[in-house]
Amino acid sequence: MKIFFYIHSLTGGGAERVTASLVRHLADQGHEVGVITMTSEERDFYPLDPRVRRVTLDLAGVNRGLGKLTANYRRWRALRRALKAEQPDVVVAMMNTSIVLAILAAIGLPVRVYGSERNYPGRQRIGSAWALLRRLVYRFAAGHVAQTREAAAWLVRHAGARNVHVIPNPVVWPIASFPPEVAPESVISPERKVILAVGSKPVQKGFDLLVRALAGLAADRPEWDLVILGVDPESDAVCGGDASIQRLAEGEGVAGRFHLPGRVGNVADWYKRANIFVLSSRYEGFPNVLLEAMASGCPSIAFDCDTGPRDVIEDGANGLLVPAEDFEGLRAAMACLTADEGLRQRFGEQAVAVREKFAEKKVMALWQDLF
Repeated sequence: MKIFFYIHSLTGGGAERVTASLVRHLADQGHEVGVITMTSEERDFYPLDPRVRRVTLDLAGVNRGLGKLTANYRRWRALRRALKAEQPDVVVAMMNTSIVLAILAAIGLPVRVYGSERNYPGRQRIGSAWALLRRLVYRFAAGHVAQTREAAAWLVRHAGARNVHVIPNPVVWPIASFPPEVAPESVISPERKVILAVGSKPVQKGFDLLVRALAGLAADRPEWDLVILGVDPESDAVCGGDASIQRLAEGEGVAGRFHLPGRVGNVADWYKRANIFVLSSRYEGFPNVLLEAMASGCPSIAFDCDTGPRDVIEDGANGLLVPAEDFEGLRAAMACLTADEGLRQRFGEQAVAVREKFAEKKVMALWQDLF
């Protein structure tokens, strides 16, 4: 079978990482596989298997007003041309606006389109025009993939989706490394204890809440530092404001306890270095980084946000769940876990069970059955 994935870019993020894993697995199964992106190959963060055909449309960019409408028309037309040229049997479109474009681009073509949501759609803002288009066209897809039961129910109720399958993210073990590699010891001294977070979208990932929780803990835990991977120190605003995450840390008085190495390809080394992992997200789909941290034996704390963390962490058994967006509760959980080495060890030992529960072979079999 000829299966193509359509995703805006491979520049970094959970959906992009899962796409790279999926196409490699499908190629292993003997399928002819390709990936279509709007961005050029030079901007890729995640490498693709050499067996995967790559089609780049070079139509990325942010546009406003009439220019935005024109740009999306060009993207639709280019995607339709690509589908006609490549003639796949199946297209899997990753994330909401890409799903809408793929369904519209495939009208009248002999191709089945599946939409794959990578966040909880009830919390993700896409604008009124895209929301209307989603409601109008989602029903015409061959099927949809949601990562949790809650997301699946939302798609049926609010987007008119049909034939919705629940497929979580897999644990791809061992975790691969690729450039750029940043050694933990080049950033933080060996005697420091590390609270680790990972993500490229500061607002969604709630890094402002995490920094404030650290500020409330810092005086009582002088040996602990916070490291956030994936964020540019200056260019990424928090809470939709103008302040960078670095300036927020300075304002909270914890800049000296806070490290931003940027994007790294050797995240496995950082999970190994971390003493605690924290997922402070306002919303998720099914958090890859939480799975990876727990698979690495890192004791973890997560906000019980929509959706995903409660499917991975059993509170008090293999980690700690905190009410969503409660940074005082997060501070208390961090205080508890930083103070108790025995509890950290127990959580770490129990956490590695996610390797089997969400094993790549099990999850990929669900995708295989979809087609």
